[in-house]
Amino acid sequence: MTKLALVGDIGGTNSRFGVLELGSMAVRDVEVLKNDNFPGLEAAISAYLGKRGITELAAAAVDVAAPVDREQITLTNRAWTFSAESLRQAAHARRFRLLNDFEALAWSLPHIAAADLVQLGGEVKAQPMTKVVLGPGTGLGMATLAPLPGGGWMPIPGEGGHVTLPVKTAEELALKDKIMGKDKFAEVEDVLTGPGLFALYKAVAATPVQQSPEQVMKAGLAGTDPAAVKTLDHFMTFLMRLAGDMAMALQARGGVYLAGGIAPSLAEKLKAPQYRAVFEEKGRLSEVMKHMPLFVITDPFPAFKGCAAALNAP
Repeated sequence: MTKLALVGDIGGTNSRFGVLELGSMAVRDVEVLKNDNFPGLEAAISAYLGKRGITELAAAAVDVAAPVDREQITLTNRAWTFSAESLRQAAHARRFRLLNDFEALAWSLPHIAAADLVQLGGEVKAQPMTKVVLGPGTGLGMATLAPLPGGGWMPIPGEGGHVTLPVKTAEELALKDKIMGKDKFAEVEDVLTGPGLFALYKAVAATPVQQSPEQVMKAGLAGTDPAAVKTLDHFMTFLMRLAGDMAMALQARGGVYLAGGIAPSLAEKLKAPQYRAVFEEKGRLSEVMKHMPLFVITDPFPAFKGCAAALNAP
């Protein structure tokens, strides 16, 4: 009887797949499929398996960029609707797990190699402690990983993208008003996302030159557009303040991990001392924050490790 398992990481644009043997974390045959080429997720799964002649699986775990607490699920950024059972049948899997994308990232945290992490201060402890993962992309995802008393871990999905934007200075308040309107509520996702980065740039720049979030990021990193440089500074400040808020609220002494498509590009910039200072700035409890480790995940497929860990969990 086969011990082969499928892992999948599904976003709005791409579907990433790989296979492994149950009990292992070694994912092989990784392939990235363009979602535009398929009518639905079931078809993408069938195409990946069919290309390899796989007709039976012991198990499959797929994470999706959408809430999974309902029978019929629709991707947040693509009109694909499916159920856990429809995906299990498409995979011909005896056992199936459907995960939220940041739930899978939370599962991955104990299994990411040190070479795939950029540490931004703090102290790493040997004993299991609460960890938080968050990251900006099309939206901003978040999840917590809590150690269980008898060993093992429990992932706890969260909605950090929908808390209040952590505005502190008069300049930040003026930018928030330009983006959202005066006296209007601003949530984290209004700024700490790809679209939010572009909205922030248009609020910063007297005469905007860049035409997309990607152009703002490129110009800001290269230093060719002062407004883009200033935009990235604000973006990183908000990100580190949010990371500090989540670390304090959840007492994430096991570390805060920054994930997603944007954070790895900012890893070198975030090494500047002022951003760690923003993370630690918590008044009377700033001393507590000094010891909390902060990381950027640079592993290109961390969710695969999370899917594998979820399948291998008791």
